[in-house]
Amino acid sequence: MKLQPLGGRVLLKVIESEKKKSPGGIVLPDSAKTEKALRGTVLAVGSDEKVEVKKGDVVLVPRYGGTELEQDQERLLIVKASDILAVVKKK
Repeated sequence: MKLQPLGGRVLLKVIESEKKKSPGGIVLPDSAKTEKALRGTVLAVGSDEKVEVKKGDVVLVPRYGGTELEQDQERLLIVKASDILAVVKKK
């Protein structure tokens, strides 16, 4: 199944963060993480010309924004282009 977002929406593949450990070596659960934003790779962009990201960009989106789904064992997220907080640029 191939997904194509409509209008001003963007399809992202969520980049999972590595397991966090406390200074004592205890693995912290996801609920204890303090990150407020998710990082994702843009897989597809809707047909709206005002969308400023392109396929392959790495972006930051709010943790609880968008619609989450799973396809082929991958965590995907469909968000409005206006919900994208930033594009992560490589040095």
